[in-house]
Amino acid sequence: MLLSSASFCLMSMAVKLSSASMGIFQQVFFRNLISLFIVGTIIYRKKLPFLGEKKFQPALCARSFFGFVGVVLLFYATANARQADVAVLSRTSPIWTTLFAALILREKISKVQIPVIALCLAGAFSAMQPSFDSNFFPLLVAAATSLFSGLAYTMIAFCKGKVHPLTVIFHFSLLSTAAGFFLMLPSFSLSSFQNLLMPLLIGIFAAGGQLGLTYAYQKAPASEVSIYDYTGIVISMLLGKLVFGEPITPSSALGGALITCGALWSYLYHRRHADG
Repeated sequence: MLLSSASFCLMSMAVKLSSASMGIFQQVFFRNLISLFIVGTIIYRKKLPFLGEKKFQPALCARSFFGFVGVVLLFYATANARQADVAVLSRTSPIWTTLFAALILREKISKVQIPVIALCLAGAFSAMQPSFDSNFFPLLVAAATSLFSGLAYTMIAFCKGKVHPLTVIFHFSLLSTAAGFFLMLPSFSLSSFQNLLMPLLIGIFAAGGQLGLTYAYQKAPASEVSIYDYTGIVISMLLGKLVFGEPITPSSALGGALITCGALWSYLYHRRHADG
């Protein structure tokens, strides 16, 4: 999970570096194309289903659609806001996942989840204070990213035990690659080596993050591994500072700290009850 979090942060760095010379849909296309080939090869060798059973297609299509919209919004926010702000706001998705799981999957909300959600919302509000480097609209888009991610993760939870995780990834990668291809055609450009290198890096880091995420959740309980995703806030702040010279504002640091504390609180609560 640590490798996954670091890979996604490096992907966001490559997205920001290439945003001036490459359209969002071109970035999205390459992000998913490489994952499509890597995961497709693994599925072929393991003789797993590529798209899953017909009865699970509504959930798989919903996961793929919401995931695609979430990625597009994330790439826009990454190109137009500071790394730290985007990292903080995009990691409020557990709030929406909890709410949508209760509404759609009829999962019960534990008593600790309500204060945890409140703490994470306070962190998001702190991070969304406009600064000289991040205007409000990209931050609003970053927050919307977490909403669509929450819907996508809820559909993944629905598919757990019914559809193989690699099939879920392939379904999402196929839809996103196809949609990204047609949407990027009007503005497609590949005029320099950097325009070739950056999309390859986006795809490689995205594939590493997605595979790490999938296998982390396969090898250990979700409540134990999910906390490590929040290391991405720290990694993104450091990359923003070192690579782009972005200042770490007090509001971003406070927002990241509040959200991380909320995640740690939830993790310790569920770990204690699982052990006891």
